[in-house]
Amino acid sequence: MKSGPSKVQLQEVAALLDSYREFNSILFNDLCALYCPSIAPSGSYELKKMIELSTKMTLVGHGCAKAAGVAFTYRRKLISALYGGCCFLADSFIDDYGETVALRYIDRFERLLTTGWFEVTNEREQLFWIIISRLFGLCNLFDPMLRQAIFSLFLAQRKDIMLRSNSVTFRELPRRKQLDLLKTCARDRSGHGIAVLAHAVAPSMSASIHHHLYFVGALIMYIDDHGDCWADRTNKRITYMNQIARPEKILASLFMQTISVLPAKRSAGQSFELLSIFLYRYFITRLDKYKAEKRQGGLSWSVYE
Repeated sequence: MKSGPSKVQLQEVAALLDSYREFNSILFNDLCALYCPSIAPSGSYELKKMIELSTKMTLVGHGCAKAAGVAFTYRRKLISALYGGCCFLADSFIDDYGETVALRYIDRFERLLTTGWFEVTNEREQLFWIIISRLFGLCNLFDPMLRQAIFSLFLAQRKDIMLRSNSVTFRELPRRKQLDLLKTCARDRSGHGIAVLAHAVAPSMSASIHHHLYFVGALIMYIDDHGDCWADRTNKRITYMNQIARPEKILASLFMQTISVLPAKRSAGQSFELLSIFLYRYFITRLDKYKAEKRQGGLSWSVYE
């Protein structure tokens, strides 16, 4: 896709996103009303962000299913949507409420993985555990690749949190080492995140496509972090993309590196085309978000598709 997707292909992906957005609006309006009323009111910014992230993940889940050569059934759509809700809430625990909440989240996630036990102490946690319980109930948790991906995601999240909680030590490192660590953390946190989704959607998929989907996930994080650059700087959150010089040039290079190794077709029924079109669309829209939020001083409360 060196010349980019066609107008028709972009319109087809936009139609899919509209369909998934409607599906997720119903799902999360109902779940939030039942389990976290504080973010349920109509017009709630957080609810809109949750719906948009779950819509993105539903499209990515669809792309993973096509790459694996399986039908994107209702069950797989629901897995993808619920996973998006989990990602939204987990990201908020890690990024939005300070070091204490982030460390508490990772400690309790480890407890869940090692003992199967968790406790609920507030509405937001209640919603998170309700969603993750429904998600796990739909997945084949005996699949070794899925289990490995979940644990790898946990390790990546813990590494990211520990890096920030030891910020003084981090800043004493040479500049090149700082950037390498930030880049690796972003790659692993989202790379393993998309690997979890891929193996949840298609647990029997060939291991030969795992690394492609991992790097799709890494690219999504780099694109996200560039789009969120100004808000992250306002909130004093450092990322690889807001620390490098000439980030758009680096992001364009990462984009082309990833797209170039995604074959349009592998065999009958397997295609990376949907993921490639999505990545192109996401890349372009997040460049626009970067420019829009720069004009607004990193304080924009807009919800972007």
